[in-house]
Amino acid sequence: MKKKTMSYVMTGALSITIFSGVHSSPAHAASPQLIKEQTASSVTRTGTKNFSDVIAKQAAALGINIDGDDLETAAKKVRVTKLHNQARSLNIETKDKDEKLLRHEVKHAHEINVYDTANFFGIETAGKRIKDIIDEISHISPEAASQLNGFY
Repeated sequence: MKKKTMSYVMTGALSITIFSGVHSSPAHAASPQLIKEQTASSVTRTGTKNFSDVIAKQAAALGINIDGDDLETAAKKVRVTKLHNQARSLNIETKDKDEKLLRHEVKHAHEINVYDTANFFGIETAGKRIKDIIDEISHISPEAASQLNGFY
């Protein structure tokens, strides 16, 4: 008797599903009509900049000619030129050094400058991140901190 009752219940549930128009298969459930109704309207951001415009502006400010270069090449030229400028400001020789080595040397020299500045102002540096040390320096001397910021 139990099997017969269960059979009737399942048949009834299946009939209701079929007649109600609810899609039971995943293919029908994810139909474009349902997805279109459920998705939110697109959000447009005002004031966004095109990456190529930003690179072109930075290249012009650095005096780099990027005419005819694709976006990736132009971005690399800008990145490497900025790195060379940072290295020169830290008195690091840039000749015959690849980007990775030069970036490592710039980072190391910058960290030494941060530690020296922190020691000058009497700030404890043990176990602190560079960013946190610069933040503490900014509380004492915003001018010194502004010179240390921007290297990474």
